[in-house]
Amino acid sequence: MKAVERGDYPAALREFKQAAERGDPAAQVNLGNLYMKGLGVEQDYAAAERWYRQAADHGDPIGQGKLGILYYYGLGVDKNTDEAARWFVKAAEQGEPSAAAVLGSMYAEGEGVIRDNVKAYYWYTLAADGGQTDALEARATLVDEMTPGEIGEALQRVGEWREAQLKAAKASAKEGKAAEPASGKGKNRAGGGCARKKSPK
Repeated sequence: MKAVERGDYPAALREFKQAAERGDPAAQVNLGNLYMKGLGVEQDYAAAERWYRQAADHGDPIGQGKLGILYYYGLGVDKNTDEAARWFVKAAEQGEPSAAAVLGSMYAEGEGVIRDNVKAYYWYTLAADGGQTDALEARATLVDEMTPGEIGEALQRVGEWREAQLKAAKASAKEGKAAEPASGKGKNRAGGGCARKKSPK
């Protein structure tokens, strides 16, 4: 990532490739990004697809979302909004907000999925909760088209999701406290995922 920050993309390419070939999903996503943008290498959507797919197959939500984008726009693969939606769902269900935002739009427009205002509202809300501010505006526009029954159902689904998230967070915190004595001071437990947050866009 230091190579990326200083603009030395050929060096970043070498280092990401080494880690990606060892099976590191974050490196696979970053390598796919370099091919996607043509940074340090000739732009190659097919190569980007190969690396995103490897990350996606490892269950990486960012890789899944990136693969969805390729299918959505037909970059390196045949355009297929059904397949795009499938990958966006996988990513969004793991909390990837940008994928949730796209899903909201797809359900609002009936693109690649059957139009469903309730699901559109649900995904827009999850995206907004993840920091996608554009999703808030899209949701506000959507509400004007929804029936009271649809709004009620959507709010119920969002409430159930938030309750599930709260329970999961409490369980995770409880497990963390239980594990604390055995793991010393508990440093660097979140270690691995940081590189993706700085991945080239």
